[in-house]
Amino acid sequence: MAKLLLFIAVILVVYLLMRNHRRRGEVAPPPTSRNSEDMVRCRVCGVHLPTSEAVTSRGEYFCGKEHMQLSNRGGR
Repeated sequence: MAKLLLFIAVILVVYLLMRNHRRRGEVAPPPTSRNSEDMVRCRVCGVHLPTSEAVTSRGEYFCGKEHMQLSNRGGR
């Protein structure tokens, strides 16, 4: 009888561990950030960067002044 109770206890522990492991494996939705901003792509090199860090010229976005000047001169 003791072996049967021990067997049931082991099965119960394994079941609870598996259930707990499955719950941890569930992916939680990403936290929403109120400080998020739009990302833009540099017209010359294609790097993505936040709008606040981008340089704009004629409605186009660039990662820096060098790429803005390169585009204005007719490069790429």
